[in-house]
Amino acid sequence: MIIDTMVMAYALVGYDVFGPQSKAALRKADELVAPASVEAELVSTFWQWGRERIPHTTALACCADAAQLWNVLIPVKELWSEALTLAFESNHSPYDTLFVVAARKRRTKVLTYDKDMLKRFPEDTITVPAFLG
Repeated sequence: MIIDTMVMAYALVGYDVFGPQSKAALRKADELVAPASVEAELVSTFWQWGRERIPHTTALACCADAAQLWNVLIPVKELWSEALTLAFESNHSPYDTLFVVAARKRRTKVLTYDKDMLKRFPEDTITVPAFLG
């Protein structure tokens, strides 16, 4: 399963209703895979949350925890060409199309809460509640 940045972030921080759902989804997934760009996205997310919602020390701990959870981080250079083409074709962010291309290459789906990604790539994505069934 390709794990979207926010699913991992919510699981690590335990935020809102998304936190417990995200944790359950990570436990259910056979393996946790993402484009390597997810590390930078998580740092940015934890920085944003650390400015208003979580202590700085929690943000740092979440980054360290995330680094231990991934089974596979796919190098961006293996995805960027197809992801950029897909971004132009779909008029959707290449940050997200990296995840979609990774899912296609691994013959799986992106686990996400991103409504726009779910709408644009319905065959390549799945919501956390749907995955949990």
